[in-house]
Formats: sequence, structure tokens, C-alpha cells
Amino acid sequence: MNGTPVAASKTCLRLSRWCVCGSFVSILEVLLPDGVVGPSAFETVGHIAHLNLREEHFPYKTLIAKDVLDKNKPKIQTVVNKIDSIHNEYRTIQLEVLAGNHLVVTTVVENRIRFQVDLATVYWSSRLATKRQRLLSGDVFPGVGSLAISAAKIVKHVFANDLNPFALEYLERNSILNKLERKIEVFNMNGRRFSKAMYASYKAQSITQVIMN
Repeated sequence: MNGTPVAASKTCLRLSRWCVCGSFVSILEVLLPDGVVGPSAFETVGHIAHLNLREEHFPYKTLIAKDVLDKNKPKIQTVVNKIDSIHNEYRTIQLEVLAGNHLVVTTVVENRIRFQVDLATVYWSSRLATKRQRLLSGDVFPGVGSLAISAAKIVKHVFANDLNPFALEYLERNSILNKLERKIEVFNMNGRRFSKAMYASYKAQSITQVIMN
């Protein structure tokens, strides 16, 4: 073997077989150990690919991220992975950048509405896109304004509240970005306090639906 480690030799042989045969099998299936299956999907947030890797993937996370980046350029420029669950009062997710640039502020176009999102400071899930087509006029946890702005295109007025000041900053930016700032009234308080305040005021008469998302 001329001093070549066995593991490296096997990898070279497998890579050679993959290249010579011209297989369409993912390079991850060649490089990952037997029994370890790479992630089958990821969430796209603007130019960011958001992975949710399992523990078995951790030793190979950089390899996986580079594969995702290489296969999805130029649309994907950053690959991140969730490293902790949501357990803080602002409902944000701790992320680590695994590949590409470190820019986690991006623009998302959804249902012909543009949203600016900072994944480091606000919560966003592209998987909730279908839920954001509802009619509402009171949003207790609006985040960057995905539901509130969608509603503002339909209803007369929207009252939006969030405890996270960073989320409200982006909500206001996105309201202006979509020319709906005059239809959205923003509040920064605890959700329970906001609900009580709204229903104790004259504004309650105009609320047709409340969303807690």
C-alpha cells in the first residue's frame, strides 16, 4: 500500500469509481460512511440554506454544507445549521454558518410580498407560507410581519405586536418595503398584555380575527 492509510485508500477507490462511471449518485453517498445517509432536504430562506442536521451528521457537517452550497449556487450563498431549539422569549434559533459567506440577513419573496429577514435576531420559517395567506386584523406574535403584511393587503387595518424589538424593526422595514406602513399599527409588549389592552379598547370592535403564531 506504500504507506497509504487503508481508510484513505478506500475513499480514493470509491471516488475513482464514482468519477469513472459518471454516476449521478450524490458525492455524499460516496464520502459518507456506510449507514450514514445525508440530509434529503433543507429549508431555503432567500440566499440561505437552513439545515437541521441530526447528531449522526455532526462529524461531517462541513462536508454536507459544502455539497449543498456547490450544488445550489448561485441561488444559495450561505449554509447554516440549527444548533439549538427555540427556548428564549424572542423565539429565535441559534445557528452556525457551515459554508459560504456569513451574511444571514436576506430578502424573501413570498406570495408576491418582499420580506427582509435577519435569521440571527428574528424567527422565520418558510414552511409556514401557506398559513400566511389568511385574513386577519390582529397578530399577537407577528415576527418580521409575514402574516401581518399579508393581511394588510386585504383588510382595512392590522394591529401587530411582538416582544422582540429586532422583529419589530424588520416588521416596520417590511411594511415600508411593501408600501403598507399606513395600514399596520405596531406594538411592543407581552402577548397577553397586548390582547387584554386591545380588547379593552375601542379597537376591539374592528378586529375580526386574531392570530397567535
